[in-house]
Amino acid sequence: MKIIQIAGRSNTGKTTFIHRLLDEMTGLGRIGVIKHLGDHTFELEKGRDTTTHYEHGATISVGIDSDKSVAAIRSSDLNEALTLLCDTGMEYAIVEGFKTYPFPKVLLGDLECEGCILRNPDVGEVISSLDKFEDFYTMQGLVKELKRDPSIEKSGAILTFNGIVREWTDGEHTEYLDFDDTLDQKLRGIKEEIEAVDGILGVRFYHRRGRLYAGDDITYLAILAEHRQEAFAAASNAVDRLKRQLHDEVIV
Repeated sequence: MKIIQIAGRSNTGKTTFIHRLLDEMTGLGRIGVIKHLGDHTFELEKGRDTTTHYEHGATISVGIDSDKSVAAIRSSDLNEALTLLCDTGMEYAIVEGFKTYPFPKVLLGDLECEGCILRNPDVGEVISSLDKFEDFYTMQGLVKELKRDPSIEKSGAILTFNGIVREWTDGEHTEYLDFDDTLDQKLRGIKEEIEAVDGILGVRFYHRRGRLYAGDDITYLAILAEHRQEAFAAASNAVDRLKRQLHDEVIV
């Protein structure tokens, strides 16, 4: 899922710009929008069942009518909201505000902050620069991508693997793992090796960068295959190679 962040001071036209962007991006894929409300607390409608369910402690309270669903979610964390959008199959997330987050940004007006890639652009410039914005991954998001693949008609299985940082291995303690962009070439080789296996129809493979601690996700692997046996064999070989070539070299 591609994150398109729009930031600027109040009254710089962020919402109007996002409306134009949504109009022009119609047909490019499914789009979710997240707005930072700041000090303007959103008031749930008093007395409604979805409101009272939330007031009584529901983590998520959802109301569904004839053409939409409305949810109140007990969280104010941007990453959780992005995870929710990605898990539901959004291909783009437009984020209004949250200027302190280190995503590549479109800045409107004279606001100065980290990550500016476009300042006061027109909508066409944003669309032509989509490759400059950050991608956001979840395991379910990768599965959703594979299910949109035309090869899904011939498939009999989607196999997933979620690698995490293990703190203890045979009595040896791992404080953290640290990965940078030098792993890209090896990752491409592993992905190409999986794709070359007979019966494999599609592969989504993501490896996190930076310093990762015990319990953190390291990698997501999702394989679309004609038969489960092909998927199991390809995944096992890929994970073994990943550990041998990357993870065993960076344990600290």
